[in-house]
Order: sequence, then structure tokens, then C-alpha cells
Amino acid sequence: MSQQRDDIWKDIWMFMAQLKGVMGEIVILKSLLIPDLFLHGFTTRTGGISYLPGLSSLNLFSSWKRRDPKAVVTENIRRLSMSAGFNPQMYYLAKVSHGNTVWSLGKPEPESYDAIVTNRIGVTIAAPGADCIPLLFADPVQHVCGVAHAGWKGTLAGVAMATVSTMTAEFGCRAKDILVAMGPCVGPCCFTLHQDVAQEFMKIEPSCVKMADSPRPSVDLRRTTRVLLERGGILSGNISDASTGSRYGEVTVCTVCHPDTFFSHIRDGSNFGTQIGFISVQD
Repeated sequence: MSQQRDDIWKDIWMFMAQLKGVMGEIVILKSLLIPDLFLHGFTTRTGGISYLPGLSSLNLFSSWKRRDPKAVVTENIRRLSMSAGFNPQMYYLAKVSHGNTVWSLGKPEPESYDAIVTNRIGVTIAAPGADCIPLLFADPVQHVCGVAHAGWKGTLAGVAMATVSTMTAEFGCRAKDILVAMGPCVGPCCFTLHQDVAQEFMKIEPSCVKMADSPRPSVDLRRTTRVLLERGGILSGNISDASTGSRYGEVTVCTVCHPDTFFSHIRDGSNFGTQIGFISVQD
């Protein structure tokens, strides 16, 4: 029976590997800020085999709430790894809790965490996003990288600077050497919060909030993240929040406004797909 089960799974994986990608080919967006020492990128929604509405096609996360079969997500990750050039057996995705916990790879793994840091060569770490910001951190001096998932709760909790602080404490990084690239996320055009929560962003920087007197002001997560990073010692020129693009010149834009390119929780509802930002230190 064990051999029969293994043969069945082998047939399943062979079948899935032969399926044609949906919505075109895999597209990986890169930041012009991060040097070639680091393999990195931000995914879009094209080129995978997920077929359910809201999850099609390169969905990279599965849970009991989101009904994409795990085998399908595993195949999507395999396809992404082949396209990007990383080892899927050395791939770690942040377990989101919308807080500021950071896992330093090699130490005991927390039950949940929104950020990962490492200096291990060839190990790919990733942060999910579907309106929330996937953040990539790279220190080309100490050869250290990090990722973080920054939604509005994590942004207020300080997850971005918590990642920087862990890199400095664990690996001797200096804030002035760290590069930070923000991936695709919801723009202020499509993101509003209740007045009491928006006021917390106002306290950080008034320019992070528009229509502040309305019942649901617009909030700019990118602007807020930049302000917090700069206050924490990250140089302004070492932050990319608007120039993330492929070598063909496309730029990342609001995830909600571009359904053909990005997944969005706000737009697609509870059964939404997930894109990621990923990074690893190369030889």
C-alpha cells in the first residue's frame, strides 16, 4: 500500500507539472535598489495553475480558510523556484500574525511571526502580501537579508524597524547599510480605515493620511513605512517605495486597481490569492 501511495503521488506530480500556466507566464518584479549579491523578487498573479476565482493563478499560500489545494500551491512554488532560480527545499514563508515578531533563522521558530532574517547562503525567505506590503531588506556589507509582512496593524506595531533591529543585533548590521524595497501593495487610492485607527497614522506623520476629517480617511502604508524607516536610521536613498519594476520598466502599482496583475484581499474578498516578496544571499 505504501508503494501504491507513492506511485499515485508520483503520477499526480507528473500530471500537475505538465499543466499549462493560467493567465500567461510567471512574471517576477525586481528592485533596482538591491544588488546582484541577493536573489530577490516580487511575484504577480500570472503563470500558476490555481483555478478557483480570486486565487487564479500563481497563488502561493493555502489554508483552511482559502480553499486552494496544498498540492496546487506546492506546484506553484516549484514553478516559481524554477523561474527565479532558488531551491524550493530551502524556502521559508513568514507565518503572519499582523504583529512585529521576527524570526532569526537558526533560532527556535516562533509560533507566528511576520518577519524573517538570515545570513545563510542559498536559503530563500519570503513574506506574503495581498494589499499588505511585502518588504525586502538587504545588507550588502554583512551579507544579510530579511523579509517582513507589513499590513496596517504590523506597520503600527513597527514590524519594519523590528526587522532592522534584529539584523543589527544578530548579525552586526548597521542601519545606514541596509537597503529596503517595498513590494506591491494597496495604494491610498483604495485603502481607508476608521477614524480612530487613521488617527494613529496621523500621529506618525500627517502626510500619511488624506481626507482626515472623513469617517474613513485614506491611509498611505508606503509613506508611513518610509517615515518609520528613516526615523530608525535607514537612509532615504536606501528605500525603494515607488521604483520597483522589472527590467522592462513596469512599476508596481496599487494591487486593488490592477486585477490582471495582482491579488487583492480588499477587491477579491475572503478567498483571495497571495503574492510574495522573496530574497536570498547568493554565493
